[in-house]
Amino acid sequence: MNKRRWIALAIVVLVVAAALVLQLVRGGEGSVASVPEKWKAKTVSGSRTNQVLQLYVEGVISEESSWNSTFDYQALLSQLNQAKEDSNVKAIVIRINSPGGAVVPTDELHRKLKQVKSETKKPIVISMGSYAASGGYYLATAGDKVYANPSTLTGSLGVIASYMNYGELAKEYGIKENVIKSGKFKDMGNPMREMTQDEHTLLQGVINESYQQFVDVIAEGRKMPREKVLQLADGRIYTGKQAKANGLIDELGTLEDATEAAKKLAKLQEATVVRYEEPFGFSRMFSSFSTKLSGILNQQPIPDFLREEKRTPSIEYIYRP
Repeated sequence: MNKRRWIALAIVVLVVAAALVLQLVRGGEGSVASVPEKWKAKTVSGSRTNQVLQLYVEGVISEESSWNSTFDYQALLSQLNQAKEDSNVKAIVIRINSPGGAVVPTDELHRKLKQVKSETKKPIVISMGSYAASGGYYLATAGDKVYANPSTLTGSLGVIASYMNYGELAKEYGIKENVIKSGKFKDMGNPMREMTQDEHTLLQGVINESYQQFVDVIAEGRKMPREKVLQLADGRIYTGKQAKANGLIDELGTLEDATEAAKKLAKLQEATVVRYEEPFGFSRMFSSFSTKLSGILNQQPIPDFLREEKRTPSIEYIYRP
């Protein structure tokens, strides 16, 4: 091995060591990377004081950051809070490329968008990318105006919860589970056995409640009669063109079109288009690296049904074919 390779190897070892040390120092913070106190505004175009901010929602919406996720819940909340307080930001464009995700973070982000609008009067325009389905559409209803590409996949308006039954597979591994519980519904959704009819009825009630909430959000955000929302919200997907015909979006267009619309809503003749990026810092770099490294190291070769996260039920606003 030549000298350059030794130097490269030494650098890799130092980075890994620093990341592991940082992970230990952070202790109880878990695997979620730290969020910068202030985001840096990177200019996309223009040179004016007034700004139109482009923010991005990409990937599955979840409160938890993971090594293979493109979505960062805490980072997006931080960006919205900064945009809310920044007097230079006059309008916000949200670019959505998401199939949706968990019910709670989706609803909380929707509430945050509405809060920013109501407290600052800054217009929010939505730009849908390749897909903005289910929870992605849920977020879009907070926009003053919604744009999509004609081929965008949206819709999937509804709620889903999947409960796998690993009972037969467990037998192949020679695994049996003994459950001691305080009530007959305590292990409802246990993947090691069949779901009972009573359990199914209870869970359907939970799904129905979240569905009614989704319907209410669409009716309010799109100013659409509830009866029409119920007709559209049967879980099917729509193209951008179909969504416009059904009143689910306002216009067909690009991110640039949505940005121009935001300028007009903010009554700006000219503005600088900006995006937030993280200021460079070793702490953030090592924190992010340690999150990914931790996730990779935790991928143990054991059956899925033995993993705790695979057993935890999840109710989601998500497009899942």
